[in-house]
Amino acid sequence: MGEVVAHLAMSLDGFIADPNDGCDDLFGFYGSGDVAVELSPGYPELHVSRTTADLLAASVARAGATVVGRRLYDITNGWNGHPGGEVPMVVLTHRPPQDWPRGGVPIHFETSVESAVAKARELAGGRDVHIAGATVTRGCLDAGLLDAIQVSLVPVLLGAGIPWLAGVRGPVRLSDPEVREDQGVTHLGYHVRK
Repeated sequence: MGEVVAHLAMSLDGFIADPNDGCDDLFGFYGSGDVAVELSPGYPELHVSRTTADLLAASVARAGATVVGRRLYDITNGWNGHPGGEVPMVVLTHRPPQDWPRGGVPIHFETSVESAVAKARELAGGRDVHIAGATVTRGCLDAGLLDAIQVSLVPVLLGAGIPWLAGVRGPVRLSDPEVREDQGVTHLGYHVRK
C-alpha cells in the first residue's frame, strides 16, 4: 500500500506562502536548472537541476491521488482540472461547489480529513496519496494519517505568511531526515513515527 505524503516548499522560518498567498520566493528553484520537467500537459515546464528533476519524477510516478483543502482549491481554481501528475484530486471542504464536474482529472469532495484520505487511498489504487496545503497536512498529522513529510527547504526568510506545520497536536516524532542538497533548495524527507 502506498504512503500518505505531505510535500511542500517551505521558507527557513516555516512558511509555505507569504501573507497574500504568494509563493514566488519559494518556487524560484523550479526555474534554476537546465533539466526540463513537465508535470502536466499544457502547463509550463519546470527547469530544475538533475537532483530535483529525479525527485519530482519519482514522486509523480508514485502518486495515485492528491488531497487538498478547499482554500488551496479555490486559490488555484482547482488548477483548472490539471493539478500536476494528472491523478484524481480529493478536496476537503464543508461546502462542495455546485459547478463540478468539468474537464480535467476526477475531483471528489469530502467533509472530513478521514473520509478525504480514505477516498484518496481508494482512488490511488495502492500508490501514494499526496497531501497539499497547511490545514490538510495538520489535520492528517492530528488524525495519525500521515506517513511522511517531504520539505523543499528554501533559503529565504519570509518573516510572515501561511505556516505549514505550526499548530499540530504534538509532539509528533519524525525519523532522521533523508537530505538532498540542490541549487536554491535542500530537500528533506522524514517518516512519521507512529
